[in-house]
Amino acid sequence: MPEDYLPSLKPLLKEAVERSPNTIIASISVAAAEAARIENAAALYPGVSLSSSYQETTETVSQGMPSRVHGLYYSGGITQPLFQWEALKNQAEIGKLSEKVAERNFEETYRLLAQTIREQYIQLIGKKVLLRNAQFNLKLSKDALDAQNARFEAGASSQAELGAFRIANEQAQLDADRSKDDFEYAIRLFTRLVGVDSLDESTIPLVLPHPEFSGPLADAIVVGFVGDGVESTFQSEMYKMYVKEGALNYSIAKVRLLPKFSANASFSYSNQTSTNGVSISQVGVQSESYAVSANWSIFDGFATRGAKLAALASKRQYEQQEKAYVDTAIDQISDMRHQLGFSIRAMSIAEVHYNLFEAEVKRLNQDQTLGYASQASIDSGLLTLYSTDYQRHFARSDYYDRWTEFVSLAGIDPALANVSSRYGH
Repeated sequence: MPEDYLPSLKPLLKEAVERSPNTIIASISVAAAEAARIENAAALYPGVSLSSSYQETTETVSQGMPSRVHGLYYSGGITQPLFQWEALKNQAEIGKLSEKVAERNFEETYRLLAQTIREQYIQLIGKKVLLRNAQFNLKLSKDALDAQNARFEAGASSQAELGAFRIANEQAQLDADRSKDDFEYAIRLFTRLVGVDSLDESTIPLVLPHPEFSGPLADAIVVGFVGDGVESTFQSEMYKMYVKEGALNYSIAKVRLLPKFSANASFSYSNQTSTNGVSISQVGVQSESYAVSANWSIFDGFATRGAKLAALASKRQYEQQEKAYVDTAIDQISDMRHQLGFSIRAMSIAEVHYNLFEAEVKRLNQDQTLGYASQASIDSGLLTLYSTDYQRHFARSDYYDRWTEFVSLAGIDPALANVSSRYGH
């Protein structure tokens, strides 16, 4: 994996679990799903209520004695569903499923984030190579302009020739400025993606290391994925959970028109004192009640029928989507294995080109030592070598991108070890 060749990348992948905006948003979704799960399960438990009040009433009757009544009142009650045909239990199970979906979505969010972080970090290396090339080209352009100025002052060149060199230098300066701005902007985007405050440019290498490829390992990954691996991928598990949710919704809907039973108990007490000018009386009243109640909705305008049909349709839909996903994913990983082979071949060609130009630059340096080559020819060779170096970087980065996507699709991305086991399988 890229982080095995780029030590500065590995800690960034770890920090992104807690600090990236992507994972922070996903963790908030997990918290919301946990709250919804608790709310869905609440109906399984008894409901308890208490109330208390103090009341004072004064009555004045014409040509009569005023009366005053005051007292303390309090009551309590408890209600417990007894038999709901497992509708409440199934509703609680749906809440658990929704929480599990949110947790697995966190892991999937990080998996995709890890891919993006790797890709953008490798792109940063490429942009740094382009900046190096542009700055070196600017140096050669300035040297050429200085030499042309000297020839012009000596009368050995025309104003038009000098103007052409100045335009070329301005273009080289523009290219260098653009490359620098592009590199700095890419760093800012990368730090926001990871969630870190800054990234030291010196930690970004100028060379993307040559990766080692194992054909047998890649083939084993394909075999494992086509076997049982595809069944444990995020998308496959999501479809399975949605199918289960559809089945639970159907179980809830089919008992909507059946009688439901619950039990309740209540207790109340009041202590009243009455005065009317000539007498005072005090009464305490305590009452207790216990009941088992039934509620039966006999006809709801075919709403239950519609709910059952909707639940079954949703279940069948996700079953078909899972089947289509499995077939597509198997085709996709097989094609990715072929693309890896093409990428390796392209990388080998780029390596050969670079080695040839590198050898040419070494030869020019040796010739200069012997007095056969000029500095201008060496600089020209270096400029070509730098250009070839970027082509080599591009070929290597293409391989890295394809390999990480290949491993990630197979569900064996080692970066997932950074995620808490709560969000894993």
